Amino acid sequence: MEKRLFLAIFLSLIVVFGFQTLFGSKNTASKSTQVVEMNAVRVEGSVPVIPDAPAFPVVEKSKPTFIEKTNSLENALFLVTLTNKGGNIDSIHLKKYNYLSPVKGVLNFDAFDNVEFQIENMSDGAARLFYKGKDWQVIKTFVLNKDYTVTAEIIIKNISSVAKSLSGNSTDFVVDTSRLDTHNVQSDYSLYEYTVKTDKKIIRKDNARNFTDKWNKEDFAKVEWTAFRDKYFVTLVQPQQATSNYTIKTASDKELFIGSKLSGVIIEPGMESVYKYKIYAGPQRLDLLEKADKAFTKVMVFSNWGWLDAISKGMYWLFGTIHKFIPVWGLCIIIISLLVYGLTYPLTLKSLVSMKKMQVLQPKMKELQEKFKGNPERLNKEVVELYRVHQVNPLSGCLPMLLQMPIFVGLYQVLWRSVYFRGESFLWMKDLSLPDHTVKLPFTIPFLGEYLNILPIMMVAIMSIQQNLNMKTMVTTTPEQASQQKIMAILLPIFIGFIFYNMASGLNLYFVLFYILSTITQWKISQSTQAVN
Repeated sequence: MEKRLFLAIFLSLIVVFGFQTLFGSKNTASKSTQVVEMNAVRVEGSVPVIPDAPAFPVVEKSKPTFIEKTNSLENALFLVTLTNKGGNIDSIHLKKYNYLSPVKGVLNFDAFDNVEFQIENMSDGAARLFYKGKDWQVIKTFVLNKDYTVTAEIIIKNISSVAKSLSGNSTDFVVDTSRLDTHNVQSDYSLYEYTVKTDKKIIRKDNARNFTDKWNKEDFAKVEWTAFRDKYFVTLVQPQQATSNYTIKTASDKELFIGSKLSGVIIEPGMESVYKYKIYAGPQRLDLLEKADKAFTKVMVFSNWGWLDAISKGMYWLFGTIHKFIPVWGLCIIIISLLVYGLTYPLTLKSLVSMKKMQVLQPKMKELQEKFKGNPERLNKEVVELYRVHQVNPLSGCLPMLLQMPIFVGLYQVLWRSVYFRGESFLWMKDLSLPDHTVKLPFTIPFLGEYLNILPIMMVAIMSIQQNLNMKTMVTTTPEQASQQKIMAILLPIFIGFIFYNMASGLNLYFVLFYILSTITQWKISQSTQAVN
């Protein structure tokens, strides 16, 4: 995904600073990991499992003989659906965002995934699920908290007359991407990502949408938490007891099991083992993740490149800080645009002045090429001397632009992926996280869709003006070069407009303002005689 972002930003900056300066003329001479402290499992009357102890009892996966029923559990933030089949969380709906999480089967134990639990509401936002069989009694308790977390406790009691081994797999959750595919555009699929945080490393896998057996994976490591996230939201499960490994297993082309194996114990008759979990299900916001558990912030990254992720998070922090004083996200984008352009103005000015100087030197470059066309070594020496006398560095137009790219890509990531802008309107833009969709057309434009989006069209118009300004000040030495410049002046703005056409309106708003400011600066440079002296 970073490659796509760099391409879009790189081509955009080419428009701003000039194609000829960047690539030259044909006529010139030549991501420390914080470890979460895990609470030990409480086991009453139990001893460690011996190496060859029998595993957790295996239950045949026969069809249930009971009718599956669900029960709703809710508070101000959540609407959670519990199922009597296996006694787990079947769905999580975030009320404020009208968002259905793709996870289901949360905290399902292999041995009990096909038995009937009785569901009992304890109080507002809390429920208990109960199962009693021949050998085991299981009580699951789920409590919805006020910070996008769910507290879960599972008590497994040995009700037989002999000691029994308790170990085996627990499903942290099942990812069902069909729940997401119904409301996400194709460009968002690359942001579907599962994450496993172990005591040694963080494992991330993006494009987690369609699954095959190649996705199956198992590794021995202490699991600190597992998670699945899309563009804006994340569901994360943290066991509070020791685990010995994690398992990723494909259930279907749209379903992926993510689980961990519990450390084995032997439970004496009448004794029980208690397992506790913390679940975070909410928006990807660093403040909310940190409030739930500081270790959870590791799940939220804007880029797998650590330095770029750091820049993006800096921009993310800046947006949040400004919003504390100005509660309109559209105005925050405008302020950020002005602020970033002001901070990068010296680099922008240096690039544009260098471009102007290089343009002015083109006739002299042509004279040298004609005079020394048979002597390349002498030509190079004369060109170097020409640059020295006029104090021109041929790279000075490119380097400032390249130095700005990480800043622009960091902003790009935040504006594109931050939940801050989801559902926020500004002027005619109904949702800053979506294209502005100003007018619905009676027909569909291939590759662009059925809506007329004003912001990318404005972007193309401004870039065309900028290219025309560049053409007026450009000194071309051959008809061939002049023709190339005209073609670029037409095609490049159209190409950039095509790339940005279905981007989020908040992102396009920033770049429209950026192009307006850079065009004004370029116009001033083109009118200045001091700039090239």
